[in-house]
Amino acid sequence: MAPETETLTAEQTQAVKDAKDKEDKDEKYKTDKTGQYVSKEVQVTGYEGAERPTRPKYDATNSEDVTAMVIAPIDPGTGGGGGTPPAPTSKFVSSVGIGCVSHPAGFYTNIDNVSMDLKIRKGSSSTINTSDLPGYYKIPVDLNKGAGGQYIYLCFTRDPNKVQGSDSGQSAWVNSSMMGRSVSVKNIVVKSYSVGGFNSWPTNCSPPIEAKDDLGFHTPDLNDGSGGKYIYAYQEKCTIYSPNTVMEVGVIYGNSSSFQPPNGWIKIPGDLNEGAERVENRGTVQVSSRR
Repeated sequence: MAPETETLTAEQTQAVKDAKDKEDKDEKYKTDKTGQYVSKEVQVTGYEGAERPTRPKYDATNSEDVTAMVIAPIDPGTGGGGGTPPAPTSKFVSSVGIGCVSHPAGFYTNIDNVSMDLKIRKGSSSTINTSDLPGYYKIPVDLNKGAGGQYIYLCFTRDPNKVQGSDSGQSAWVNSSMMGRSVSVKNIVVKSYSVGGFNSWPTNCSPPIEAKDDLGFHTPDLNDGSGGKYIYAYQEKCTIYSPNTVMEVGVIYGNSSSFQPPNGWIKIPGDLNEGAERVENRGTVQVSSRR
């Protein structure tokens, strides 16, 4: 007599299908370099000096995907209140209340605790810190968030005595009286290129927001390992080009390119994931400032 065949219930059949769908999705997430799913395990490399592949973007409002920087005015304020992002998945993280230094009068040249220098830290882990950049603080938002590639973080210092940067060669700036360690940040500029390695300063006193490694300081690609455009960021330091002073910096991200930082903050033009699809929230990472 033939053995009885066990019949799956509708619930069991659906559970098997869901498990298979999840397995397929996870595999695509880990391996697809051109679709919308990509994890940190995927690194888009081998395109140095050439145009990289791009991935489709999703935007909750206009089918585009973005990450941005923001800056804050000289008035320190509290960093609270203000504009409500149109998408509920947006999030804003800033430097407000971090790294402020108190020194006796006459012994500290930055009594307003403005932003004196910006740096980039990048690596293969989210635990990367600023141990080799004492006096700098990391804003804990990966600028490659959801786009695979390297973990990349914006860092800042308010202490002019802690400022580090290129001090020799054609790109030297840190000892300059016009834009060096004693000059505060006035603005942030983000530039993107189809081909890497050809970045240039926006003005003659807007040094790059550098990264530091074993070979010294260099201008990092903010889409490193993610594909898409080659993206570089610069800090304007001359009042002739930007009379304001950046008090705070922040990073805003979510699922729409139309979201805005809180009132009093300025969103810096430029998607830091241009051409590289983000997975988490499928949105935007952008930098803002408060002046």
